[in-house]
Amino acid sequence: MDQFVTSLQTWFNSLTGVNSGTNLLNVGIAVVVSVVLGVVILFTHKFTSDEFTYDKNFGLVLVFIPATVALMVSTRASIGAALSIAGVLAIVRYRSTLTNPRDLAFIFVSVAAGFAAGVNLYLGALIFVFICIVVAVLHAILAADKTTNVKKTLKIAVPESIDFDGVFEPVLQKYTKSHKLVGVRVISGGTLIELTYSIKIKDMKEMKAFIDELRTLNANFKLSIQEYIAEPF
Repeated sequence: MDQFVTSLQTWFNSLTGVNSGTNLLNVGIAVVVSVVLGVVILFTHKFTSDEFTYDKNFGLVLVFIPATVALMVSTRASIGAALSIAGVLAIVRYRSTLTNPRDLAFIFVSVAAGFAAGVNLYLGALIFVFICIVVAVLHAILAADKTTNVKKTLKIAVPESIDFDGVFEPVLQKYTKSHKLVGVRVISGGTLIELTYSIKIKDMKEMKAFIDELRTLNANFKLSIQEYIAEPF
């Protein structure tokens, strides 16, 4: 913490040396370039997110971070001090709330883009535009067919009296590319057993037939197919 405070004081002291027209112009160009990079990163993040997981407030942060880093680095007395301050400010706020490694990666890219602009590596900063284009293209390719090989979490309730071992295997093999039993628990006071599977559905168009066959096997008790949960328990 003492080192962070010292770095912050050093940066504030360095602001007194940015009053000349040339320095102000360099700082202004660096900030403008960083904002443009931030907007590119923002739209890449939005394009690669679905409408339910995209957070517009987080998207705006991806624009603020490069501009902030560029401003602090371009008015630096020490690159290391400025970068340490910017990195701390960018990461500390989100380290306990970000659960998706992808979002954390976007923050690191934003910090790096702002740093490149802040040290006037404008040609090098174009690399981040190239990275965003590659990410967008790969996302479009991977998401071209969203109806096949879709990961889901399947939960099936069966009466306690039924021996469930191997009962659902034929249906799972028929409608899924792969499946794995990841949990078994007793519910409803011991009258039902809930099986949790991680599955990869071959074709979402066959979902109705898949559910109907499962319902026949579990005596029409509770059954759900929901978004894939990496750790259901």
